[in-house]
Amino acid sequence: MCTVMTTSRLFGRTMDFPPRTPWHLTYLPAGFQWQPARTQQVVVNRYRILGGMRHFSGHYLIGDGVNAAGVLCAELFFPVAARYASQVRWGTLPLTPQDFITWVLGNCSSVAELAASLSRVTVVGAPWYDGNNYPFHWLLQDRTGTYLVEPLAGRLHVRVNPVGALTNTPIFDDQVARLNRRLGLGGRWFNEQVTATYHGPWPTGGNSVERFQRAALERWQATPRSVTAMQRFLTRVTVPQTDRHRNNYTHYRAIFDRDREEYYFTDCHTGTTIKKCLGTLNGPQAITFN
Repeated sequence: MCTVMTTSRLFGRTMDFPPRTPWHLTYLPAGFQWQPARTQQVVVNRYRILGGMRHFSGHYLIGDGVNAAGVLCAELFFPVAARYASQVRWGTLPLTPQDFITWVLGNCSSVAELAASLSRVTVVGAPWYDGNNYPFHWLLQDRTGTYLVEPLAGRLHVRVNPVGALTNTPIFDDQVARLNRRLGLGGRWFNEQVTATYHGPWPTGGNSVERFQRAALERWQATPRSVTAMQRFLTRVTVPQTDRHRNNYTHYRAIFDRDREEYYFTDCHTGTTIKKCLGTLNGPQAITFN
């Protein structure tokens, strides 16, 4: 039930996925060594990473983060639609969906490098260390724009995300087609001008299609231009913990200010916000900020 919005300067997301262990703002140093869940091979990261993470039995699961090269990646729940490889391609590094984001942020300096490197990995629908197999798709951003990686028909597909928004299932083309129907358009091509000038009714529900449309309309009609404005948007799409939402509620909100390299982590359980600048974090050890 997560919602993501990006602008040229800002990234903002709600993390609504129920954890087995708590989410914390965490720093991983360059040279950090980790082992994907389906192999004995150890991966050594090239880049420092700052983001929202879970720690389980000595392993980190990244919900979203940014690396020292300026690549940002966020995973979002993608049930039903996700189709991963059934077998590991020979000579490739096997990754579970949970491992993929760690590999991206640890080793890719741009989305272009990621796209060129996909032939070296295979993402298989297999459990992570906590015994769970989560279906994800991913939003990416670098200095060139916002992108999307979808696992379809056993392969990962990298594409531009012109909307600057992402939620969950269905696939991106279907999301845009449904947005277009609301706008009175046909087809699956995003129309920035019509989205920005639409004056009809906005979605009021909370499913993934309605949240995508709301994020798209806010992105192009009232683009957040400050951390405070992005925080206001994220608060409006935050899912409170209630009897109706015992598990799928917002656990944290994250904002990254690209111009200042500042990451803001708001713990929705405590209401506290932690701000850290990736540019000032250079230590050799992993750090969890509480």
